[in-house]
Amino acid sequence: MKKSEIHSKPLIRERMANLIKYMSEGIFEKEDILSMTLLCAIAGESIFLLGPPGTAKSLAARRLKMVFKGAKSFEYLMSRFSTPDEIFGPVSISKLKNEDKYERLTDGYLPDASVIFLDEIWKAGPAIQNALLTVINERIYQNGSASIKLPMKALIAASNELPAEDEGLEALWDRFLVRMVSNCISNEKTFFKMIRQQTPSTIDIPDSLLITEDEYEAWHSAFENVLIPDDVCQVVSNVRTCLREEGKKEGANPMDYYISDRRWKKVFHLMQASAGLNGRNTLDLSDCHILIHCLWNKAETIPNTLDCVCRGFTFDIESSITQVQTKIDKALKSASAGISQQRVNITDEADDYEVVRFFYYKMQNFPKGLCLFAKADLNHISTDRDQPGILYYDDKSKCWIIHAIYTGAPFDYKMNSQENVEKIQLQKCQGGIVMNGIPYGFKRKLGVVRTASDLFGGDSVYQSLQNDYDGICRRWDILTKSLEDTGNLFVSADDRKLVGRQVKKVAKQLEELNVKLINAKQLL
Repeated sequence: MKKSEIHSKPLIRERMANLIKYMSEGIFEKEDILSMTLLCAIAGESIFLLGPPGTAKSLAARRLKMVFKGAKSFEYLMSRFSTPDEIFGPVSISKLKNEDKYERLTDGYLPDASVIFLDEIWKAGPAIQNALLTVINERIYQNGSASIKLPMKALIAASNELPAEDEGLEALWDRFLVRMVSNCISNEKTFFKMIRQQTPSTIDIPDSLLITEDEYEAWHSAFENVLIPDDVCQVVSNVRTCLREEGKKEGANPMDYYISDRRWKKVFHLMQASAGLNGRNTLDLSDCHILIHCLWNKAETIPNTLDCVCRGFTFDIESSITQVQTKIDKALKSASAGISQQRVNITDEADDYEVVRFFYYKMQNFPKGLCLFAKADLNHISTDRDQPGILYYDDKSKCWIIHAIYTGAPFDYKMNSQENVEKIQLQKCQGGIVMNGIPYGFKRKLGVVRTASDLFGGDSVYQSLQNDYDGICRRWDILTKSLEDTGNLFVSADDRKLVGRQVKKVAKQLEELNVKLINAKQLL
């Protein structure tokens, strides 16, 4: 089999999909774990499953063994009293007596198995832990003076707890590239379906789907040839930057977010395997979802780590949005520099604004509908700092009202008499106000017209900002298209939703930037 043959087979993805389907037979809400164990096994990596007893962790290992032709398995429940003899085999008394050699009889034990499942792994003693380090990392077991090359495809470890600190378990913990949480069934209908249905102890997988040793070796070579494009590298670079920043935050331990170079190398190999088994010659952004299960070190850091992974997809665009927002803010401040920091003469700039209902200016482009700003409050808002205000809906007037909060304000009673009062931040700018960072212009009297240069000091400045925004939109379109569901077999719906929430968050930021840019242009 040639190195590139995995990529020349259009049926490789269909074959993997069928294997996952067979593995999942009679098991509910565990397809993500089963598919990931299959990926890890084919890629030659180990996986750790965190979860309470009775959540199909051992069953996942038994099903995995069935997809390899002629494979053997080894299962063991660790305890503090477990000995190396129980894991690696008993010492051969005859060899020790007759040949003076200290060797173990490994048939039927871990060194003889293709798929290994070790439950409650953190209860293993130091002697077992040290041997496992070499087993996982080098696929070699030192049996006396002989080094045995292991047939192991994957080691699946499980526990209902993470390794305790300061007990020397860090090195072994780092060897498990993929870390997943196995929970109980959450959906009630699915739960009772599981109750009523028998779980088959064995599954009959067609021989044509079983993975042979020759295929396994050939695929490993082929994975090395899967291309790694720049956009994937950029996502990983963003994630690395975010993790470093998390580690520098006050109260954080940098080691909680530390990822070794060796681990990153293995992560890329796993992503290459994902691409290859999905029938691709090149990584795409869907493979980056796998990072969700590879980078967290402690349970308490999972939320921050997952946030870093999700932000890795949008980090560059978020930074560009912030840069354009900063430019707009500077333009607004520059244009507002001539406004008095204390009071605005109603006969000057404010004379250009249309007065509504005797006491208000009408805000333009307010997304919630008609919104009025108390004109008397404009004299109490600064141009160089945010000041508190309130936004509420007035049922009587059928519109939104904004008031500034300042000492002696006559509207204080409204805060107690209105429902859904929202606290906001206000700042005065040329032609209107900035509310929560977004500028809104006041409606001007008929016939009062100005140009963009009045605000931005020249049409070229505004055009530059518009060009920046258009560029962000083009990049955003490319990103969202790249993140469309391509049916990656090893990415779960939950993983896609996790990244999707971050995408929606940035989409909202982009919408707000558009409003800010449009409104800034109209603050004339």
